[in-house]
Amino acid sequence: MVAVCPKTGENYVLLDFVQFCEEVRDRVVSQLGESYEATLRSVVKNNRTEHKSIVIREGEDEIMPSIYLETFYDEYKNGMGMEEIVETVLKVYRENRNPWPEGIDLSFEGLKEKIGFRVVNYEKNLDMLDEVPHLRIDDWAVCFECVITRECGQVGAFRVDYVIATRWRIGIKELTELALQNTFRMFPSKLEPIEEVLAGMLISRLEEDRSLTREEKEQKTKEIIDGVLARRDESGLPMYVLSNAMNHFGAGAILNLPFMDGVREKLKEDFFILPSSVHELILIPVSCAPDEEKLLQMVHEVNEREVPEEEYLSDGVYRYSVMRDKIREALQCAQA
Repeated sequence: MVAVCPKTGENYVLLDFVQFCEEVRDRVVSQLGESYEATLRSVVKNNRTEHKSIVIREGEDEIMPSIYLETFYDEYKNGMGMEEIVETVLKVYRENRNPWPEGIDLSFEGLKEKIGFRVVNYEKNLDMLDEVPHLRIDDWAVCFECVITRECGQVGAFRVDYVIATRWRIGIKELTELALQNTFRMFPSKLEPIEEVLAGMLISRLEEDRSLTREEKEQKTKEIIDGVLARRDESGLPMYVLSNAMNHFGAGAILNLPFMDGVREKLKEDFFILPSSVHELILIPVSCAPDEEKLLQMVHEVNEREVPEEEYLSDGVYRYSVMRDKIREALQCAQA
């Protein structure tokens, strides 16, 4: 396949994705030498989304970073040369090959305080759910993961499957109890007005714009805040974003029933829960909300247009009083 390089305007032969991955692997092995091996793997992530990664190993290394290649392929199609791509892959590998130089205890005793919840869609993850202990709550599934933070602040995690649970000699009762103790300590729940979240996102992007002076950024920041607040006053529909402190798989905050009960007390009424993604939920007080049919349509349209497949949670709309009973029942059954 012949393509035109966006940077130079010259024609070049474009490898397809499979060929590209194989070429990267061969060049990595060639540069690192015989004591290393590089393997291409297909990694199935949330909602059966599949990614191709390269795993590099030296000798008997037990911890090996998995480097996804899709982004590199996009750079390649945009004109980045193979030499630069391989150099970047090797840089990522060297920076992450020993993610915990201070050492880490991978036994159950070393990890039991790091076990937490992760909420995903049930139907779209049936294959994965066959391999892991989990709870079902409506059309959601609650899995368990070990979350390991690095001194630099980066976070790594791995799913607790039946193999690991058997090795640790624990079942879903113990996993649920540990996750309830750990999840909301590691990742505190938070609730913010949607206008503040949107303003924060826009301001963050503005700060990254190097073409603007500090004065221009300050002026645009003020305009963003004024504009967002004006739209809130015009709409008259109070909406809140529920997530966690990391904004990562924050939909699990719904399992924090004491926090959620506090939200209902603050709002002085029940509320609808709209799944924005696995990372956050939208809450709307019942007295201010459109009818459920319109809410369902809104969720479906947003999921279809805006939410990447890997981040999709559900097309449903839930009332907290009903969802609370289902969550409490699932947690109690797991702990029985």
